Amino acid sequence: MASIGHFAVGLAAGRAYSNEPSTMKRAMAAFCVVSIWPDFDAVGFLFGVDYGDQLGHRGATHSIVVALVVGLAAYAFAERRGLPARRTALFTALVAVSHGLLDTMTFGGGLGCALLWPFSDHRFWAPLRFIPVSPIGARLLSARGLYVMVVELLIFAPFWIYATFPRKKKPAGD
Repeated sequence: MASIGHFAVGLAAGRAYSNEPSTMKRAMAAFCVVSIWPDFDAVGFLFGVDYGDQLGHRGATHSIVVALVVGLAAYAFAERRGLPARRTALFTALVAVSHGLLDTMTFGGGLGCALLWPFSDHRFWAPLRFIPVSPIGARLLSARGLYVMVVELLIFAPFWIYATFPRKKKPAGD
């Protein structure tokens, strides 16, 4: 994916997490980072890590176990900061899990996602695959990359609208 969908999930999660404008923006930013962090495995290409390797693209960082570990780390962070730790951990883990699940819905390239790593190296695809796979790196700015971004904007429009549409203000005295 071109990350537009991942960002939309992060923004929507941030809005759902907090009703306070002062914390909502921070939550949105934090969940956007969580939503895309699994793709930092692409750095492995620079060091010769093979795509199909456990540490390759869409490998371990896209697994449910790693997403749960990220959620546990968020719990510890939130607890030290006086934030709602269970809520933070739950939202963080769900956003992290969403990355791998969304990537299994892509078509047109790739090897699937290692959702069950470290228990299995098998790469999974969703039964319904309707998101075109995104070119990596500068090729994202090609005609194919722009096509993928437009498709993602359309697919994830409800998330973008929810995340950015102004909330109704409560009448005074309520």
